[in-house]
Amino acid sequence: MTRILFLLLLLFTPALRAESGLKILLVVGSGGTEDYTKEFAEISALWVDAAKKGEAAVEIIGLDPPSGEPPSDAEVLKQKLASETSPELWVVLIGHGTFDQREVKFNFRGPDVTDRELATFADAYQGRLALINTASASGSFVRTMSKPERLVITATKNEGEQSYARFGRYFAEALGGIEGGDLDNDEQVSLLEAWLHASRRVAEFYKSEGRIATEHALIDDNGDQLGSRSEWFEGTTPTQTASPEAKPDGDLAAQKVLVKNAFERLLSPEQREKRDGLERQAAELRRSKDKLEEADYYTKLEAIFLELARLYDGVKASDS
Repeated sequence: MTRILFLLLLLFTPALRAESGLKILLVVGSGGTEDYTKEFAEISALWVDAAKKGEAAVEIIGLDPPSGEPPSDAEVLKQKLASETSPELWVVLIGHGTFDQREVKFNFRGPDVTDRELATFADAYQGRLALINTASASGSFVRTMSKPERLVITATKNEGEQSYARFGRYFAEALGGIEGGDLDNDEQVSLLEAWLHASRRVAEFYKSEGRIATEHALIDDNGDQLGSRSEWFEGTTPTQTASPEAKPDGDLAAQKVLVKNAFERLLSPEQREKRDGLERQAAELRRSKDKLEEADYYTKLEAIFLELARLYDGVKASDS
């Protein structure tokens, strides 16, 4: 079955082109058992299907038949991160993670990679990076991978949560457009919404099974290496931070969408980047409202909204 799934993925993969400027690099680790190997291949298939809908390029490491010859899967990942030229890259880790009280590792076929090693690999990539680690014991990747303008999502809150993580399947399903994933009803699912949806589904699973939850996902997109829990959000709005001084997470993740709605597809990459920057300015301004004079606050907010209005008028004009 796993072999068949891999062949199906190969059939789809060459047809996927980076029309969106986004590339997804799926890294599939060692399953260890036939059941987990099959599960990881199925999750990979969900990602490939979502990438096709989103017109994103996709590459897969770890599902081809192992040759036993170098380079190893870990070395292939290192080489790809060093040579990748796509302006935006999502690296998705699908598999098992381990922690031996000294080091955290993602389990590849062949030599494993620690969180610190992967952080070094990632620093060679010069574009906009998102790391989505759906493995167990993945929480420490927030500390090692977090940087300004980088998005990090993990299936667990720390390296001690080592039981198999169910987060990955729920996340992939949401990102592809499953019912219930679109929390703000804009007909698309952002990385933030997929993370919130998957976190909720994980909690529901453990509650329905009468079991203590052994995974609590984190998100970090403000570069402070602290991360946030899904319970700290009301809808898609952050209501709590990791410390009184910390900025909220979620602004960047809310703007990362794979399968875009009809209006988003009308925007050029330049228009989208400008819009996203203006929206982040507005969010920051709202959070600092109490520190500003009322007139000053509304003057600055009006300037941002007028700029957004001009941008959207330009989209309508070019479409007509």
